[in-house]
Amino acid sequence: MKKLIPLLITLSFASFVYAERDLTKLRVLNGEYPAVFFFRNSEGAPSRKGAKWDDWDREYSRLMGIMGKCLDEEVLGREANNPEWFTRFKEKNPEQSVLLHFNGNARDPRHGTDKYFHGHWVYRQAVGIVADIPATSGESEIKVESVSDFKVNTGRYKTSSDDIALFGITDDGRHDWNHCEQVQLISVDSKQNTIKVKRGCYGTKPLAFMAGRSRAAAHAVEGPWGKHNNLMWFYNFATHSPRDAEGKSCADRLVDDLAMWFGKGGKLEKFDGLEFDVLHNVTHGDTTGDGVMDNGFFDGINAYGSGVYAFAGQLRQRLGRDLIIQADGALGQGGERSQRANGILNGIESEGWPNLKDWNFDDWSGGINRHNFWHANAFKPAFSYINHKWIEPVPDKPGMTRHPVVPFSRHRLAFAGAQFTDAVLTYSFAPPHERGKPIGIWDELNCGMDNKLGWLGQPLDATICLARESPDLLNGAGAPAGELLVSRVVGDVKVESIDKGLLISSVNPARKSLVFQIQGVPVPLESSELTVFVNMSARARKGYPAEMPRFSRVAVSGGCIDLMSGGDHAISRGMCLRGGSEQDLNVSATGGNLHYQRSASVGGESMSAFALHPPYKGKKGYVFWSRDITIPARSYDLHFNLGMSAKAPQRSDGIWYKVFVAEVSGERVGDYRKIFEKSTKAHAWVPCSVSLQEWSGKKVRIKFVADCGPKNNATTDQGFWSGVRLKESGLAEAAITPEKSYMTWLNSQPFEASFYYRNIRSEQVDLTFTIEGSEPVLLTRLIAHAAADARCRTFENGVVLGNPSLEPYTFDLSIVACDRTLHRIKASAMQDGEVNNGEVVGATVTLGPLDGLFLVEE
Repeated sequence: MKKLIPLLITLSFASFVYAERDLTKLRVLNGEYPAVFFFRNSEGAPSRKGAKWDDWDREYSRLMGIMGKCLDEEVLGREANNPEWFTRFKEKNPEQSVLLHFNGNARDPRHGTDKYFHGHWVYRQAVGIVADIPATSGESEIKVESVSDFKVNTGRYKTSSDDIALFGITDDGRHDWNHCEQVQLISVDSKQNTIKVKRGCYGTKPLAFMAGRSRAAAHAVEGPWGKHNNLMWFYNFATHSPRDAEGKSCADRLVDDLAMWFGKGGKLEKFDGLEFDVLHNVTHGDTTGDGVMDNGFFDGINAYGSGVYAFAGQLRQRLGRDLIIQADGALGQGGERSQRANGILNGIESEGWPNLKDWNFDDWSGGINRHNFWHANAFKPAFSYINHKWIEPVPDKPGMTRHPVVPFSRHRLAFAGAQFTDAVLTYSFAPPHERGKPIGIWDELNCGMDNKLGWLGQPLDATICLARESPDLLNGAGAPAGELLVSRVVGDVKVESIDKGLLISSVNPARKSLVFQIQGVPVPLESSELTVFVNMSARARKGYPAEMPRFSRVAVSGGCIDLMSGGDHAISRGMCLRGGSEQDLNVSATGGNLHYQRSASVGGESMSAFALHPPYKGKKGYVFWSRDITIPARSYDLHFNLGMSAKAPQRSDGIWYKVFVAEVSGERVGDYRKIFEKSTKAHAWVPCSVSLQEWSGKKVRIKFVADCGPKNNATTDQGFWSGVRLKESGLAEAAITPEKSYMTWLNSQPFEASFYYRNIRSEQVDLTFTIEGSEPVLLTRLIAHAAADARCRTFENGVVLGNPSLEPYTFDLSIVACDRTLHRIKASAMQDGEVNNGEVVGATVTLGPLDGLFLVEE
C-alpha cells in the first residue's frame, strides 16, 4: 500500500495523450452566480420513440449545461443514443458543460464485464459446499453449510435475488478464481440448507464442484436502480485486491474503460467530464478472496478507502488536467462513507442539501463545511454542485420515494446555501410547471420573469457570517488558541501551547479516534442558539495517503455527557467466550457483534444505539464496550436504556446487562466494580440509572457488558444500549442541552469550520471533538457566539440572504448592502409571487424561519 502514496502526492501528466478540451470556455465555471445546469432529466428523451433532437436541444439548452447517463453500467439502454445526442449538444453549445453521470461503486454485470475477472468484485461471507455438484446446465440444488446469508426478495424493491459465485478452494484456502461459476439464486430452503440456482450465468459455464473443497459466496451488491434493472456488483478497490492474469486490478480495468470512452476517438471524447454518483470510502464484504468478511481492512488500515483514493489518482493521470471529475460527497453520516480524493477530484455532489432527507436544515453546518472544504482543497478548477432534491418513502411501496411537500422558503434557503459555498446548482426537485410544458426553472436561478442566467454576477466578497457580530462567549480565550484555552481542554490527550496554537495529541496512539472536550462555554439564559467557528488542521493518519482528510465531528452538550458520542470510533469494544479472556470481536467465527446504529427502533421508538449480539456460534459469552471519562467534580448519575429486538420476547431468555467501573491512573486501570445488573427480553426501551457520586472528580473506565446469561442461551439475543449519558444529579431535563454534532473534514491545511446548534437549554455547554485517528491536530482559533448562523453575500447585481434558524431573523441591509437600492425578483407563474413580488425593500428585511431571499439591484 505504501508504494501507492508517492504517486498520489505528485500527479504526473507527461506520459499520456489526451483529448482536447478547454474548460475556460464553460459558462458554469466563469464566475457568474447562480451557476446552474440540468440534471438527469435530459437522459431519457433520446431513447423515447418519436423524440426529436431539435426539440430536446431547445428544452435543455436553457441553462449552462446538462448531466446524464450515457453508458449502460446502471440503466440498460442509455448507451444506444445518448452519447450521440449529448455530443451533438456539445458541438452546438460549446459554452455549456456536458457531464457523464456514472456509478463509481458498482456495475450491472451484464455491461462490459468481459475484461474483468472473478476477483475484481467484492463478495459476502462464503459458506462451504457439502455435497458434490455436477457440471450440468439449467437449475441445480446446492447443499451448503448455512443458507442464512442468501437472499431472495431483496434489493431496493424487494423483487431481486442474489447473484452467487461458486468457487473451488486453493491449497492456501482462498477462492480459486480459475475454477469459478456465476449463478443466480432462485430459492432458499432453510430446513434442508439448500439453495436452488440457475447455472452458468454472466458468461460462465457450469462446472463441477467437490464437497469439502468448494464454497459459495453471494456478491456484495446495491440497487437495482430502476424496477427493470439488475443488482449491481461492487468493484473491489482494495489495494490488496486480487489481480487478473495480466496483473491488473479492478481499478486498473475501470481506468482503462474510462480512458477509452473519454480518450481520442472514444464515444465520450467531446464530454467535459464525469461525476461518480456514488464512490464509497468503505465496503462491506470479503476483499481478499479468503471467504471471510474483512470489510476492506488490512493490518488495521482501510485498504479499500486507500484504494479508492489511488484509483482517483490513477484516473486523473489517465484523463488529464482538463477533464472534470467529481464524486458524491455526502454519503453516510455527513459524508463519512464518501470518497476522500480532494486534490485529485474537482469537487463533490451533494444529493440533497444539506442532506437528502433534511428539509429542516438540521445539518446546515455539515452542508456548509463539506462544500467549503472541497472548494478550498479541490483539484482546480473547483466544481462542486448541489443536486436540489429531497425525498421521503412512499408508504407500502418498497424502494419508491417522492418529494415532500415543503414551502417555497425551504427551496430558497437551499439555493442560498449554494451561493454561500460557491457551489453550482442543479435540481431533481423541479418547480411547479404547466403540464406538457418544458421542465420549469426556479425563479432564484434565472431572476424570475427577467429570465437571465448568471444574473447575480460575480461575488464582491466572501460570505458574511452575521453571528460574528455578537460577543465572543469565550472573551477571546480561543482567539488565538493558547494558554487561556488550555485549562478548558479535557480528555485522554496531551495539550501543548505552541506558536501556532494548541497541539493536541492522544496519550494512547492505539486509539481509533482523538477525542477531547472544550468545557464550560457560557451561554446567556435568553439565548437558545449557538454558533461556533473553529480553525484547525490535522496530521495525516499513519498508513494513509498524506492528503487524505480525516472525518471529524464537533458536538455540543450541557448538563450531561453523552458516552455514545463518536459512535464506534470513540469506544473500545470486544468479547469474551466462556472460560477465556477478553479479546477483539470476531463476528465471522463467533457471531458476537457490537456496533453503533444511528437509528434503532424498539417498541415503536427510534434512538441511536449500540446494537449487539453476544457470541452464539460455538462457545457462548458476552460482548462489551467501554469508555474512559473524567467524572465532573459535581454529582453525576449514569443514565441509559436497554432494549431487545421484536422477536426477543418469544424466543430469547433475555440478555444480562451489566455495568462495571474502574479507576484509571495514567496507563493503569484498577479493579472493576459491578454497579448494575439487569436481565430483560422486553421489546421496549427500559430506562435505567445508577449514581456515580463515589467517583466525582476521578477518571474512570466504564464498561458495559451484554451477556447471553447463565443458561448460555444466545437465541435471538439481539439487544441495544441507547441514551447512555452522564447527567448532573437533580438537574431538570428542561435545563439540559442534549448532544448534537456536526461534521467537518480536516487535513494538513488550516480550515475554518462552523457549527450552528439550536435548542441550547443550559447555562453552559461543552464542545466534544471526535476526530478519526489518534494523530495530533492543531487548534489555532475557536470563538463562540450566542446567535443564529444567519448569512449574507453581496454580488455585482444583488444580495443573497439566508436564515437557518427556527426563529425569524432581521437583516440590516444598510450594513451589508451599503447604499444599494434592492428589490425582490419578480416571480414567474406558479412560483412564489407573495415573496418574490418585485417590490423595493427597505433598510431591513425580516426572514421567517428556514428561509432565504434573493434580491436584485435596481
